[in-house]
Amino acid sequence: MILAALLFLYTPTAAFADRALRCQGRLVHIGDLKADVLSTCGEPDQIEQWEENPHGYTSKIYDYKKERYQLPELIKGPILNERWTYHLGSNRFTRYLIFQNGELIKIERGEK
Repeated sequence: MILAALLFLYTPTAAFADRALRCQGRLVHIGDLKADVLSTCGEPDQIEQWEENPHGYTSKIYDYKKERYQLPELIKGPILNERWTYHLGSNRFTRYLIFQNGELIKIERGEK
């Protein structure tokens, strides 16, 4: 029992998911578009881009807005992904914003 509790408390992953991010006194949420996030938070410190499945279909089974699994939904490729990095200072966690086809699907909290 104690071992299970210790294993639960020990989380070796570097990123945790959030539902919103406060930028300059305003919030951005899962589902917001890139242009809205850019106008609220400003330019990110780093942008990574990649493309998935350029000539086919991808099955989406997780709904990030509702935070639950769903029946598979086919998405026609290509799927354009971006990961924006915001370094918010030495006393705050780094934030990673993941976009899929221009829509914010995930906000992760990194290390300080």
